[in-house]
Amino acid sequence: MKFPREPLVHFLLLGVLLFGLNRFFNGSSQSSSYQITVPSGLLENLSLGFKRSAGRPPTPQELNQLAEDYVREEVLNREARVLGLDRDDPVVRQRLRQRMEFALEDDAATAAPTDAELQEYLSAHPSSFLPKEGGKLPSLAEIRNRVLQAWMAERRKAGVEEAYQKLRQHYTVNIEHLK
Repeated sequence: MKFPREPLVHFLLLGVLLFGLNRFFNGSSQSSSYQITVPSGLLENLSLGFKRSAGRPPTPQELNQLAEDYVREEVLNREARVLGLDRDDPVVRQRLRQRMEFALEDDAATAAPTDAELQEYLSAHPSSFLPKEGGKLPSLAEIRNRVLQAWMAERRKAGVEEAYQKLRQHYTVNIEHLK
């Protein structure tokens, strides 16, 4: 009866015990990757979107269908990623770039400019505000909203560029030139 005293048996039993405890406390890793939760906040957003487009709140059946559409989108999205369909697709890459730039724009929100800053901007970019039919540059009071919009767009663009440059510093880039 040396078998129960063998270190290999102890090692295997300990491994089985640890594996069982891990599975008991953490669940199977596979089941968590295949779990989709539709939180109440998402249902509220889906309901609000439906209400905006249809002009009325969704019925319970319509809300269930909205949730099922979300689940369908999530399942197909996850499976597409597993298959690598999100890589090397110029349309997907462009859309991700746009989404990232929008996120960076939100982070780059700026305070409202003073009239002096707007006047300085107008003086620096007069050709953008000249009348189409020619003539002299209008005063800031006449075109304040247009100048403000242009100023804000330039600030957002500069903020996105600054955020990009900070992100870019984390990467090493090698460009292989054509031979």
